[in-house]
Amino acid sequence: MNERINTSLHSISLALVFALVAWYFIAADIAFGYLLTLLIVGLIIIEIISLSIISKVYPESHTSFKIGIIATLFILLGIKSMLPSLFVPISIAVIAINFLYNFYTNNKRRKGAFKRKNTKRRRF
Repeated sequence: MNERINTSLHSISLALVFALVAWYFIAADIAFGYLLTLLIVGLIIIEIISLSIISKVYPESHTSFKIGIIATLFILLGIKSMLPSLFVPISIAVIAINFLYNFYTNNKRRKGAFKRKNTKRRRF
């Protein structure tokens, strides 16, 4: 059940990207940097919810990668004010890496190859 909720959250985040891009092209008066800021805040919220739901099911490498993505998204909000010329390309690269990893893990999980290792060992 948690995997379905996780997949739904990733689908919602993809729909959020398409909705914000459509909003950018329909309402031409919005700045692309502001649009990316909204997208990053939305992705941070979705990734935190997703991580809290799935952290006990997916392996530790997935959890650490997702924490890194969340930290990178927070750092991008700081880059917006410090280096505005690099904000757009770095944001697009991080968002693309996040989506590629999400779809990779969802497909790998469906095949049953993405499981958490049992850390409890029996001692005699």
